[in-house]
Amino acid sequence: MDFELNGKEYRAGVIDARKQFHIVRRLAPIFGNMAAGGDTAVMLANAIGSLSDDDADYVLFGLLAVVKRKEENGLGWSPVSNKTQMMYAEITMAEMLQLAFKSFEANMQDFFSVSRSVLSQANPTQNAE
Repeated sequence: MDFELNGKEYRAGVIDARKQFHIVRRLAPIFGNMAAGGDTAVMLANAIGSLSDDDADYVLFGLLAVVKRKEENGLGWSPVSNKTQMMYAEITMAEMLQLAFKSFEANMQDFFSVSRSVLSQANPTQNAE
């Protein structure tokens, strides 16, 4: 998935299925809290805050591992992070989170459409709406 953020071109590549599983597994409490209803922003902040530093880094750098930025003058694409740090000092926290979300969106949307379908088949009372 190619996209632009603050005047720079980025590309989110593919995360392998095993890594996707482990990212979703670590984020499961967040999705559970959001599904419970209430103030989504507060619940999301609380759920993210409850992640250990190791889990937060696993998710963040797992998502960013497949994101590349287009270099100027036709020099190709460069990774925005290695396994432990950002490769561009000018990327702000807000931009970093947007890049991670774009990677999440590109890699996990199939999981959520399939899981919704499987869950609705498993609970026929929800289909009777």
